[in-house]
Amino acid sequence: MNLYFLVEGKTEGKVYPQWLEHLLPVDFSRINNASQASKNNYYLISGGGYPSILDNHLRNAVEEVNEYGNYDWLILVIDADDITAQSKIKEVEQFIINENIVLNSNCHLHVVAQKYCIETWFLGNCKVYPRNTDGSDFLSYAQFYDVSQQDPEGMNKPAWFNNGSVSIYHENYLRKMLAEKNIRYSKANPNGVGEKYYLDQLQKRVKETSHLSSLKSLFNFCESISAQNLS
Repeated sequence: MNLYFLVEGKTEGKVYPQWLEHLLPVDFSRINNASQASKNNYYLISGGGYPSILDNHLRNAVEEVNEYGNYDWLILVIDADDITAQSKIKEVEQFIINENIVLNSNCHLHVVAQKYCIETWFLGNCKVYPRNTDGSDFLSYAQFYDVSQQDPEGMNKPAWFNNGSVSIYHENYLRKMLAEKNIRYSKANPNGVGEKYYLDQLQKRVKETSHLSSLKSLFNFCESISAQNLS
């Protein structure tokens, strides 16, 4: 089985390979060129953000998959931002229809819609949530919404935040939260969040609560790949 991942941004391009090392079967390996796929390989490329991931890179990915003919799944990873994950998936499906993009019959499309963004998922690690926020830069964030107890995917942005979208607020929240643990996070250098200990905590959160449903869809997909690989 071979997988082709088209992810939205640079952060995903760094973190997903770290996660897939643990989420995919142990005999899967990453390849550096889409043409190299043979058995139990995955290829991963960043689409450079929205809307270029749809306007340019999705079409290119489909052309490559169709040309090589040995991929079983094309996985598109895209931010849902201010709409629901399901609405984003429908938007992608409608875009494919409107643009007459046709994937060969041997390959299936799976869309992972990150609600709101990948930083929203990273907020789900309760172990790194600060317990004492008095006098810290994180205090106003903690007072607005406690992501250790409430679903990070349900967090909007406060009225006082005027520096951008909900997704940008979630990124700021994450930076402040991780800084309390002396972890310096940026989109270009997403330190810590790709490590197995961090992934383990996210899996625990998804398993024990109804939170982070869009992240659960990624975990479920990887579990299904493992099951298919064993059959």
